[in-house]
Amino acid sequence: MGWLRVYIFWGVLLLILVGCRPEINGDAAAFNPSPSAPLPTPSLANSPTPPLITFTPIPTVTPSATPTPTWTASPTTTPTPTATPTLTPSVTPTLTPGPVPLSRRCPDPAPEKPTYRRHFLAAAPWPTPDAAAAEPHFWLQRPLPGTGRFVTNGWFPYGWDAYTYLLHNGVDVVEAQGTILLAAADGTIVTAGEDYNELYGWRCDWYGHLVVIQLDSLWQGEPVFLLYGHVQNIVVEVGQRVYRGEPVAEIGKGGAALLPHLHLEIRVGHNEFGATRNPMLWFYPGDTRGVIAGRLLDPEGRPWQGVTIEAVGRSPENSTEEPVRTWSYLGDPLNLINPDEGWAENFVLADLRPGRYELFVTVQGVSYRQMVEVTAAAVSTVEIITEPYRDAAAVP
Repeated sequence: MGWLRVYIFWGVLLLILVGCRPEINGDAAAFNPSPSAPLPTPSLANSPTPPLITFTPIPTVTPSATPTPTWTASPTTTPTPTATPTLTPSVTPTLTPGPVPLSRRCPDPAPEKPTYRRHFLAAAPWPTPDAAAAEPHFWLQRPLPGTGRFVTNGWFPYGWDAYTYLLHNGVDVVEAQGTILLAAADGTIVTAGEDYNELYGWRCDWYGHLVVIQLDSLWQGEPVFLLYGHVQNIVVEVGQRVYRGEPVAEIGKGGAALLPHLHLEIRVGHNEFGATRNPMLWFYPGDTRGVIAGRLLDPEGRPWQGVTIEAVGRSPENSTEEPVRTWSYLGDPLNLINPDEGWAENFVLADLRPGRYELFVTVQGVSYRQMVEVTAAAVSTVEIITEPYRDAAAVP
């Protein structure tokens, strides 16, 4: 009986193992391939299409210690050099406008630009030099920060129209907008603000904003005024005393100026548009430069107007310099251009290295040459007398 139970146990176990055998579908070789048989190539035609997966990128995490700034567009400005101080007036002066005097009323209509003639002989004699007043009066220092030379725009000098513009009764200095402007001499502020409704120039709104300093010193018994035109951020007010080197405003634009620059005028006798003189006879040229005040006349003392004058260096000190060019003062029907009382010049060559220069002029087809010696920190004079005029049409 014991052996019978053992046989029954093993018989039942065998039946259970046979019932649990896995089911094999298809070829048995596919289930248990031979090592030498090739692997079957799966058929994609009957394979189900996998679901489309859309990947959402993981955002980049910026550490909290270094936040990403949010940029806001702002107007483009011209950077101010670090060496240039920043003008921050504590109080913006408020100018109380009073009655506009007759001389300041805006002309209506605005005047039209006159017609200028070049290579033209004026009908009346030009003023003659005054020996008693023919002395340097370099009262003005550089009106800009720094110690460089005071250099102006050479193609648009005093008394010239650059073939396009109104006759220039000042000089221009090209510097970046926002450059600080300094008082060039001691004096008192007599004008500071806009000229939209007051006449200081050719018409109202000629300068946009301007500052005028009346200098402490008189010239030939007359007051002298220094005008800064096309300025911004004025930090002085009318009646204020200023001293050389103190800030007064910044270079800007406005009025007749579409681009930033400084327009400078010297006015003698009156703070008027028609009382100007050539500023280059007033600004100190520096210890390494000189100035020529010249006269280009016919034998009867009449000035040749709008004629090109070229200066070529003939000394070792200046022979490598580029030729310098200027023009004799144009004829002005309104007499807005005036010679210096001492020099009685009708052209000026400024910012010249010391040494000998040869001047070249051509009038009526005749060329003239004249030598002149330039001395540092001084005014040299020269007079060129041409032949009598041969073209009757040249004289009105």
